[in-house]
Amino acid sequence: MHVLVLGSGGREHGLCRALAESKGENRVSCGPGNAGTAKIGTNIDLNPGEHDRLLEVCKEEGVDLVVVGPEDPLVAGIADVLREAGIPVLGPGGQAAQLEGSKIFAKQFCDRHSIQTAAFKIFDDADKAHKYIDKRSEEECIVKADGLAAGKGVIVCDDKFDAHAGVDTCFVDRKFGSAGDRIIIEERLAGFETTLLTLVSGSQYMKFPYSQDHKRAYDGDKGPNTGGMGVFAPTPKVTAELDEWITMNIVEPTIEGLVDDGIDYIGCLYFGLMVTEEGPAVLEFNVRFGDPETQAILPLMEGNFLEAVDGCANGNLENVKLTQSKKKALTVILASKGYPGKYSKGIDITEDIRALEENKNVIVVHAGTRQSDGKILTSGGRVVAVTALGSDFSECREIVYSAIDERELKDLFYRKDIGHELVPA
Repeated sequence: MHVLVLGSGGREHGLCRALAESKGENRVSCGPGNAGTAKIGTNIDLNPGEHDRLLEVCKEEGVDLVVVGPEDPLVAGIADVLREAGIPVLGPGGQAAQLEGSKIFAKQFCDRHSIQTAAFKIFDDADKAHKYIDKRSEEECIVKADGLAAGKGVIVCDDKFDAHAGVDTCFVDRKFGSAGDRIIIEERLAGFETTLLTLVSGSQYMKFPYSQDHKRAYDGDKGPNTGGMGVFAPTPKVTAELDEWITMNIVEPTIEGLVDDGIDYIGCLYFGLMVTEEGPAVLEFNVRFGDPETQAILPLMEGNFLEAVDGCANGNLENVKLTQSKKKALTVILASKGYPGKYSKGIDITEDIRALEENKNVIVVHAGTRQSDGKILTSGGRVVAVTALGSDFSECREIVYSAIDERELKDLFYRKDIGHELVPA
């Protein structure tokens, strides 16, 4: 089977690894890919947004299955285009992708199907939003741009000053462009966050281990939000009892709601959850595999990953056997200095990456890298993910940080406290 993975980040390299390691004589390509995916299969010069070009590549290369990595092509309807051409694809159609493409759509979906989420108000006018903030008794809130904003459209507000500034960021400064034409102001929930990835094929679904991401750039959960600086899985905070509650009150009502709404969801559905004193609530949906969650979760799975992906894409998920190992996984992101703000690109990190890749105790997944004249150069903010598996998180931390600390990473930085709360004092 020839599988084409669309995208160029760490998630895509992680997917390519799992697909290439699946049983059978399979071929994996990535478009456009990165320096890591090039070592697994073939990188194809391809923009996932160019639908006609994608269809040509699928025909010319004999592609049997397409796995869509990032959200933008999904919201733009790439899965619909592929299915209309008779090409199986792991990824929801444009209507279903609105669960991530529009935060308002997602909130209204939760309300319609009685799925617990934070209380919210919708605004398309700055004055009305400012007046609402002044009337609120609570100081804290969350301001969210409705549309896709490269993961940066969520503003966490500690007081009303922050909230007013957040509204102006969207409506006046237009920082998020058309994604901020409408906004949500919602209750700020307190508790702990966890992520659940699932494969969904109509009414069928399969769950992956729960994980915990670290969004802030610096140790101690300080600094600006990023796309994720590290993750561990499975999180011990989600007990069997809590998992059962989430499944019965969030996962299954969501899948049933999609079916009731006439939406045939095929692909990965990501539940971003906040577990509060009153119970779990949905913070957000994503309509694809998470990043960096994918890098930690997939190495924990035992069985044929390609069989699961193919089964999901073709409506045969219930017969797939993919199970979770008893190991733990911890991933640390090496990022370009300056990220998530301004940072340099094109820095030669060849020796650092090769040294890490030679360490058989860790898994190195590329994100913001490219090849040039035999060298590995940086091309993004998050550069590589380094993952360790172990019997417990203490072992994972020891392995991953020992591997990283062997190098003097002058042009990269990383958090040194990923999973520290899991290690006994």
